[in-house]
Amino acid sequence: MTKPAEIPRDEDWAFQPRFRVLRVGATRRGIRLEEIFWTVLQQIADVRDCSVGDVIETCESRLEKGANLSSALRVEAVGYLQGALDTASRKIGRQAVRNHVMASPSPCFALTGDKQLMAYNPAFIGFVQSRLSSLATDTTGRGVRLSLDIQFSELIEKLKIEGSGPATVGFVIGVDRQLIRGRLNAILAPLMEQEAIIGFILPN
Repeated sequence: MTKPAEIPRDEDWAFQPRFRVLRVGATRRGIRLEEIFWTVLQQIADVRDCSVGDVIETCESRLEKGANLSSALRVEAVGYLQGALDTASRKIGRQAVRNHVMASPSPCFALTGDKQLMAYNPAFIGFVQSRLSSLATDTTGRGVRLSLDIQFSELIEKLKIEGSGPATVGFVIGVDRQLIRGRLNAILAPLMEQEAIIGFILPN
């Protein structure tokens, strides 16, 4: 299967109409659509391992007589994108971040740009308790402060570079006036509404 076509970010280009003549079934059809819709129809064809003409033929076969094919193709494209968005939404978000953190057997947490601990696992609390002997055994993540030895925005940009992999950075955890220093591997958290990282604490 070929890689699905990418949607260009140039909005002026995306809304330019383009007339194309394609083979649809046994006939050739001339259709005018905005470039953005042609690109999405190509994505659909790539995923289905067929031609854009085949996609159009399938869409046309569902139409009632006299219905507008161009409008139906726009609906087909938007429906595909909506389905892709729904699938992505199930894989990203706060619950997805918590699931990633809780699935880690090592001390792990999620940190937002405003230095808020968004999620942490029992191993993280155990890590903090083991290094601060005066800490109560029923301590939770509340009151725990965490900072990195790199600007958060700089770390985010570094992690967004394709193929960069996890970034190893230093951290400081503060509870009251006590401090814990160490290193962690950071990855981007699967979150849309704000930037966040998931940190996996490395053994000393």
